[in-house]
Amino acid sequence: MRKWGNGAFMSSWVHGFIQGMWNRQSISRFRLHVLWITLYVLLGVSTAYGWIDGTPYFYEHFGPILKDTSEVPSAPAQPNAPQLTLGDHRGFFSVNFNTHEQYIVQATLRAIGEFCYIFVEDSQWLRTVNEQTVRSVRRAFDEATPADSNRGIYEVETELFGAPPDIDGDNRIYLLLLDIRDKSTRGSNFVAGFFSPVNQHRGVLRHPEIGIPVRSNELDMVYLDTDPLNAGSEKAFGVLAHEFEHLIHWRHDVDEAIWVNEGCAEYAMFVCGYRARSHISSFQQDPRISLIDWPQGARSQLAHYGAVYLWMLYLHEHYGGSQTIAAIVKDRANGISGINNALRSRGIEADFPDIYADWKVANYLDDTEFADGRYGYHNEQLKLRYRREHRSYPVSVENNVLASYASDYIPFYPSARSGSLSLSFEGDDLFPYDVKAIEFQGAQPMTVHDISLTEMGKGSLLILDFGQEVGKVTLIPSVQPEHDLSGQNISSYTYGAQQIIEKVEFNATVLPNPVHPRYWDIIAIPNYSIGGRPPQITVAQNADPIISATPMKVVQDGAIYTYSLYLSPEVTPESVRWEIFFLGESVGSGELKKHNE
Repeated sequence: MRKWGNGAFMSSWVHGFIQGMWNRQSISRFRLHVLWITLYVLLGVSTAYGWIDGTPYFYEHFGPILKDTSEVPSAPAQPNAPQLTLGDHRGFFSVNFNTHEQYIVQATLRAIGEFCYIFVEDSQWLRTVNEQTVRSVRRAFDEATPADSNRGIYEVETELFGAPPDIDGDNRIYLLLLDIRDKSTRGSNFVAGFFSPVNQHRGVLRHPEIGIPVRSNELDMVYLDTDPLNAGSEKAFGVLAHEFEHLIHWRHDVDEAIWVNEGCAEYAMFVCGYRARSHISSFQQDPRISLIDWPQGARSQLAHYGAVYLWMLYLHEHYGGSQTIAAIVKDRANGISGINNALRSRGIEADFPDIYADWKVANYLDDTEFADGRYGYHNEQLKLRYRREHRSYPVSVENNVLASYASDYIPFYPSARSGSLSLSFEGDDLFPYDVKAIEFQGAQPMTVHDISLTEMGKGSLLILDFGQEVGKVTLIPSVQPEHDLSGQNISSYTYGAQQIIEKVEFNATVLPNPVHPRYWDIIAIPNYSIGGRPPQITVAQNADPIISATPMKVVQDGAIYTYSLYLSPEVTPESVRWEIFFLGESVGSGELKKHNE
């Protein structure tokens, strides 16, 4: 099925045409450059689109059928693998991602490698695929990758993740190069390859939604697109590394959560030395997506690929390297549970929510020189795009919706030269939140605050020197349920901000407890919310300290601070003096009084 021209066969013609015009007309370099770009656009040779993986389709639509092999009629296993020779011709079952129907691809064996057979769809031969393409694919799979000039994709991945399954009794993997049938149009996302777990079954399955039969090739194989993907390109080799990991992953865990499965496959590209730039850039444009909620179909998938890749890369860089990812692949538990199991098996005490709380900050800062490097990447450079910022006050924003393990990034800039920034946050009571706030001096991060939340999900924070030493503060809330829930669970939150120009002052007093005669309640009421910086109290008897610099208890969401003081019977109240300090300055003091005064 012809969609649009493959760049590998257009570029030489375009270059020759332009070079001829250059020789005849001596046009300027600028006009030559413009003409080249224009011709590429007119001919459809564009890289503006991004590739997606067809593998999730099978997990989305077949689900439990793939897991429960007892429902699949068994065909006799072949006692010996067939002996193949170059030029052998056969048909393969493939899937039309547009109609959901299977069809047969007629293909010819064009190469036999140490670890692979390379079949090419007959209709694509000498149109999008030639001998050089096949040689390049075989070399990438068998011999060399950008990460290792002495090992191909097969050896790099099997040494790390383990051997692939072997349903066909043949040590070689079938690589089918074909024009994958999907819904793509020029400039849209397209299916670049896939692994079909159907091929790991024997007999016939039925599509659980539309009831049509789905037949297995009963082979260890992956599919690689030839149009619009250039099958002989570095991008295609990355897709091949991605799909081969899916085949290996199937052997260890047949029903892994899609987001983990895709994250490990993206990581496999990384260990082979390939990159999916469109996936990373898409995540940077849409960073508030859920890490654990994989959307069905082609809906906004590029950003999700970027998210799961960065998650696995973060684990690689900060929590045990490639062996941690290998442990995730080999663990039979799914999703968050499987990741926690893998971390424990590697002797790592941190669990998923704790790591996510740092990961979301790392995506925003990406600074390996700050906070011992835990908020950055060594192998990627990120710059997230955020949807909202604030430069005038007061601020009050309600009904912000987030999915489980999704994060918002909200910068605040000073509207006056100096003062304080008072932040408030309130989540709903459906799921717990983790809320971070980052202080910046210029472009450099200074401090990452954890905003403590009450049981009702409320919290606040006071940032000093806002507009003077502190030039920006970024609020980063995320929904982090304790249980292994789907990302489809959503929650809402409200936040507010006020830039305070005046000095924070307190109304401080002491009241005898009306019930307990040996207790006094010392109260401090600020004129502005002071967030997570409670005042401290010191109490002394005749200049001898009873308590020193003890934080007062917050009540009414930071509107009031109290300290309940008990005096033993031998201590006379008149000999006791209290003093309250805020940020090192005295903001109130006094003496106790008898209960009857």
